[in-house]
Amino acid sequence: MDIYSHGKILLTAEYAVLNGVTALALPTKKGQHFTLEHTQDQKIVWQSFDVQGKKWIDVVFDLDFHVVTQTETEEKIIETLQNILREMAILQPNFYGNGFSFVSRLEFERSWGLGSSSTLFHALGKGFSINPYQLLEATMGGSGYDIAAAEAEGAILYQRNGHQPKIQNVSFMPAFAENLFFIHLNQKQDSGKAVAAYNKRKAPDSATQKTLEVLGQEILLVEEQDEFNALVKTHEEVIGKLIGQTPIQERLFPDFNGQIKSLGAWGGDFILASGGENTVDYFKDKGYTTVIPYREFILK
Repeated sequence: MDIYSHGKILLTAEYAVLNGVTALALPTKKGQHFTLEHTQDQKIVWQSFDVQGKKWIDVVFDLDFHVVTQTETEEKIIETLQNILREMAILQPNFYGNGFSFVSRLEFERSWGLGSSSTLFHALGKGFSINPYQLLEATMGGSGYDIAAAEAEGAILYQRNGHQPKIQNVSFMPAFAENLFFIHLNQKQDSGKAVAAYNKRKAPDSATQKTLEVLGQEILLVEEQDEFNALVKTHEEVIGKLIGQTPIQERLFPDFNGQIKSLGAWGGDFILASGGENTVDYFKDKGYTTVIPYREFILK
């Protein structure tokens, strides 16, 4: 079985999506390929290759999920895979049959944070007929929006709802898309830690949740860039207050002529910049070399 999963960008309701606030999520053109082959070898062979074709996971488990052999695979990754396999066996006993081979190939840099884990959960759900949202909750945790984005062929509105989220296909390709750019911040954010930290905070009150819902709807329907920038600025202020952090534009890019939005967990991975013809040069002059136009990055 060949499975393909798209990467993801969370445009609105970051963090608050965990509390059931509807979020606008965007699948990326780049994702991860998976090949699943059932065998008779009484073992589980797991291999993963990065975008350069370098193997970063190479481990063989027996059918009790003990390591038989492994090559230069981080211990933390092996433990995570074992945990996932054990939970899969709880959700669907004997899902592994007589053994299988599972190979993945990334199309984006691992450091980009586009969802090497979420694409994996999507693929495992498809390959073994297991509810990926249930598997996610039992292992790594999170809202699950990224699993939905992995399956999507365009923008979606996502609302967490137990193991059966509400997903609505929408269109989001602004008329000013040529002025939108994704910039990688040269560091990777640990989404799991960010989620855990957020869950320790007091949940947003109903007024804040309503504000974020309305902002998300307005951002989805906006037609003018100036209006988009104003909505994004307000959204950043609301989330900043919610998580006790200063928006990144105030911290790092106060002289940017436009508006910047954090995406997903604040502090790493990509940001979205709404600017103009000088946007690329602005960020590259500051040492941020990965600047990608919106239309090249987001699945239409």
